[in-house]
Amino acid sequence: MAKTFTTPQGQVTRDRILEVAIGVFAGRGFRSVSIDAIAAEAGVSRQGLLYHFPSKTELLVAALDQHEQDNAETVVKLFEDNDRVLVATMRAYVRASAPNRGLIRMLLVLAAEAMDAEHPAHDHFVERYRALRGDLTRLIAAEQAAGRVIDALPPHRLAAVVIAVLDGLQLQEYLDEGSIELEETYADLIALFLNPAETPPAA
Repeated sequence: MAKTFTTPQGQVTRDRILEVAIGVFAGRGFRSVSIDAIAAEAGVSRQGLLYHFPSKTELLVAALDQHEQDNAETVVKLFEDNDRVLVATMRAYVRASAPNRGLIRMLLVLAAEAMDAEHPAHDHFVERYRALRGDLTRLIAAEQAAGRVIDALPPHRLAAVVIAVLDGLQLQEYLDEGSIELEETYADLIALFLNPAETPPAA
């Protein structure tokens, strides 16, 4: 486990290393970047970086954990702000994710790399997608019970589709920025699963 610091200076240094690592991993993947390169970009020595994160693997896990924590807090807030309506929350989430391109790109790059069972983030992504599918399955089941979402598909299958489509749209957008209307396309897909009475009027 990476060390936890309570002193302001130590926390500032740790946060800076983590911020730089997220950007570097996002742009270059995990395997092609060295600890020395991350340390140089963060303005610390190799020893200084390793004091906070004893290995590149621990730095990667910390970066992923930070994103998941921030993401979970965002989703909870959006869910409450949108009257606990899942579809409205998902639309708002796509909109809110736009400024976090680096983080999302990191997840897409590392998820692809982590298909290799020997990759240090393999287990993280296996558990991440299991948790996402599980959480979304429960929410979709509740929306189906409330009559807001069609029940033609089992909730666990619909959850897998919703996650896959969002990942795929983000991948296309980041490969060729501006090539698709990400938010609008995702909203159109979600509308297909609404009961007719819940479908919003065309913009």
